[in-house]
Amino acid sequence: MAQQSGNPPSCFDRSHPGELVSQVNWKPLAENLASVLEGSDDLVSPHWKQAFEEVPRHIFVPRYFQNQGGVPTRWKPLDTADGGDWLNPIYTNATLVTRLDPETAKSADGLFTGVPTSSSTQPSLTARMLEALDVQPGDWVLDGGTGTGYQTALIAHRLESADQLVTADIDPDLTSEALLNLEAIGITPNVLTVDVRDWTWPPESFDKVIITCALPRITETLRSAVAPGGRLVANLFPPLSGGLAVLDRMPDGSLEGRFQAGGGSFMAARTTAPAPPPPLASGPVGAQGETHVPVTAFDSYHFTFLLASTLPGAVLQYGTDDEGHTMRRLVMPDGAWAEGIFVGEQTRFRETGDRGIWDTIESWWGWFVDHDMPKWDRFGLSVSDEEHRLWYETPEGLSWRLPA
Repeated sequence: MAQQSGNPPSCFDRSHPGELVSQVNWKPLAENLASVLEGSDDLVSPHWKQAFEEVPRHIFVPRYFQNQGGVPTRWKPLDTADGGDWLNPIYTNATLVTRLDPETAKSADGLFTGVPTSSSTQPSLTARMLEALDVQPGDWVLDGGTGTGYQTALIAHRLESADQLVTADIDPDLTSEALLNLEAIGITPNVLTVDVRDWTWPPESFDKVIITCALPRITETLRSAVAPGGRLVANLFPPLSGGLAVLDRMPDGSLEGRFQAGGGSFMAARTTAPAPPPPLASGPVGAQGETHVPVTAFDSYHFTFLLASTLPGAVLQYGTDDEGHTMRRLVMPDGAWAEGIFVGEQTRFRETGDRGIWDTIESWWGWFVDHDMPKWDRFGLSVSDEEHRLWYETPEGLSWRLPA
């Protein structure tokens, strides 16, 4: 078997995808998954339920890694040779990790450790995004983040022709394998190996755009690619946030819409290789003191969503200080950091430099509490060629211009 980039070598035996269609009794499993998603209200439309019933997910995940717990996480490789142990989880509402970064992957006792770089998205999240996208049979669609190709196949099921669908991913190994699997079930969309964020898409060329990797911002080429009356659905503000934005093209060319109540998190969009964590800045402590932000603040996805929108690229670290006290630290892409140390009811903070990271944390926490801790769907986003503006309740109400 040729080694697949992004997987530890010699993990899996690769069957031809066409053989998997005929050899596996998958239809009852797919129909059951569709019924489960319908029962949870993630699937609402009959056409999307039919797509989940008729598109074989297992074709797109002939091998994957199953989480076995531990620190660092241990991953068990499964493939077609594992029979039902491989097949049955595929038709459950589970995210399936399909690739590990070869630079970090290590083998031990038949298991692996390593950083996931690609996955087959949790079906309930895929269903919610497709429902929000509202694809019509005649639409032209951009599917950003091909991954395994499973979502591409679901979208193609809805269209009059696969020629109306462009799917793009930065990883040539992913696009080549996805194309092979799509062709095995008779689907031939336009598959591109490009960075969906920066590729020069023709203006107003897509009625619907869906991005299944997390974006720090909507790039200008993506904004301008949405046709009049069109829609873009994307997960924003990684790595802190799971905010899922549903944005409609406005008459002036801007995009505007709300975040979904349920949220949804994806791996961050990447370049050709996963970025290493930033080294901590080594300069002197620039500010320190007492604060009213509790440790529980950092457990709230809705609060960290606000931090992520105004501290782009921030990473949240969990740990303890030298005396064993609970610590939460935000690290910026340039290594600047701020941390809170929690001792009983008392919180002390310190940070490097003069960027006021903790001031941002404290300011947002006060606002968040004063407004009864609002969830994602109380917020919306407006995107123009000049700015991203986060708003609360209505576009005309309270809003914040987000940093570039």
